[in-house]
Amino acid sequence: MLSAHDVARELRQRQPQAGDVKIHKLVYYCQGWHVAWTGEPMFPEPIEAWANGPVVADLWHDETRNRARPQAQQPDDEQLGVIDYVIGRYGRYTGLELVRKTHLEDPWRDASESEDSSGTENPAITHDALRAWFSQDEEYLAHRAAVARLRERRTIYGFEGSAMPDDLREATLRILGESGPQLSAR
Repeated sequence: MLSAHDVARELRQRQPQAGDVKIHKLVYYCQGWHVAWTGEPMFPEPIEAWANGPVVADLWHDETRNRARPQAQQPDDEQLGVIDYVIGRYGRYTGLELVRKTHLEDPWRDASESEDSSGTENPAITHDALRAWFSQDEEYLAHRAAVARLRERRTIYGFEGSAMPDDLREATLRILGESGPQLSAR
């Protein structure tokens, strides 16, 4: 499993101008989207609700105190997809803008304002809170609905099976020649 350090390293490679505050907010967004999309965390370290928004305390302390870091792991394609999505969606914001943004979101706000956290300086933001928040995002829901519609109608959009009428198949073969893709008739 990746560590938060691996995610931060990948983010820094893609956004070399980003400061620590911005990286920590992007790490938070990576965890939130990964939990929402896969049901599993991207990294095991907890995220805490600090005054300036969500922070992976282990990552923060390791970096600011020059402590040893876990052995580096390479993200897989799914994890890289989440990182790409997060950079595409949030990478244009400054660290301060991301702090303000996270302060408006339920995971940070609920953890910070929870009565259960009254004795805890930096309460944890749970995976359940991340899943609940990110799974109800309007952009996510619209994308999920579009994918479902495409899956329901995949025979219409494909070139296989009954989706391709005989006349279209013949015209395609004339254009591409017999060496073209294998196109099945209706």
